[in-house]
Amino acid sequence: MKPMGGYPTVTKRQTIYESLVGTQFRSGRAWALLFGRLSLGWLFLWSAYFKVQTELSGGMATRGFLANSASGPLQGFFNSLSGNWGVEILVVYGELLVGIALVLGIFTRLGAVAGALQMLLFTAALWPIADTANANPLVDFRVIYGMMFLMFFFVSPSRFLGIDGVLANTKFVKKNKWMNYLVG
Repeated sequence: MKPMGGYPTVTKRQTIYESLVGTQFRSGRAWALLFGRLSLGWLFLWSAYFKVQTELSGGMATRGFLANSASGPLQGFFNSLSGNWGVEILVVYGELLVGIALVLGIFTRLGAVAGALQMLLFTAALWPIADTANANPLVDFRVIYGMMFLMFFFVSPSRFLGIDGVLANTKFVKKNKWMNYLVG
């Protein structure tokens, strides 16, 4: 039923190209977020690759890290996790899934939450992080990566050249608004 005096409107379905690129092709912000997303995703994929290789050769990738964590207040807790296969699977395959999410731009918000949580736990395991004379006592690369993940959660970087941009324009996501919390 049309409202009185209303004119019919033309709705245009977006093509996949328009969903991937949108109107942001010339936006410096979009390109900066894309390169940041791809860079951090590649770091996580690279790290996961070597951890999977360690597992395939019969070792545990997290054993050395957790057994030799810093002498901070949480040392006992993290040392007790060393050799735990549940922790191994969460860390290794969590890194792999975070890397895939960022590189492909799919479920980026979910990947950002998982990545930020990993960085928080890695930083806590190594606390205090100033283990050398020239180390910054408050901020190291894990903190920077965690901040990048928080930024990715809030700014939705994968609407530009990411699968999330295509998913966001599907009828399913438009009908189920809760999906917008997963689709970055």
